[in-house]
Amino acid sequence: MGASMAAYNPRVRNGNARRKLIAWLKAQSFPCALCGKPINYGLPAKHPDSFECDEVVPVSRYWLRLYNAQQQCWAGPYATAEQAALARGNVQASHRKCNLEKSNKIISNENQSEKVIFRSRQW
Repeated sequence: MGASMAAYNPRVRNGNARRKLIAWLKAQSFPCALCGKPINYGLPAKHPDSFECDEVVPVSRYWLRLYNAQQQCWAGPYATAEQAALARGNVQASHRKCNLEKSNKIISNENQSEKVIFRSRQW
């Protein structure tokens, strides 16, 4: 294989844009979107309780549309995995351990089940 594996990772293809996105998310100082507990943003990157950027719509499932409860907006669907990795509305703050546990699973969100569906006619 001549090409590096980084060339195939949508999170690192546009490294500058991804770094800016992560810096923006870090500046928001959100609690963990997955467990709700505060994040210590000063911990080193490999620490289990350190900050990590999580995608609401996993880059491996970029065609989905999911609700980002942390930012209170909808995320997806995206045309490519790279768009999912770089979309501001698709990221949420999490602990490293919570993000590793979640992996690319779809987390059920209580806010989605509480949404009211408006119909054009009453039957």
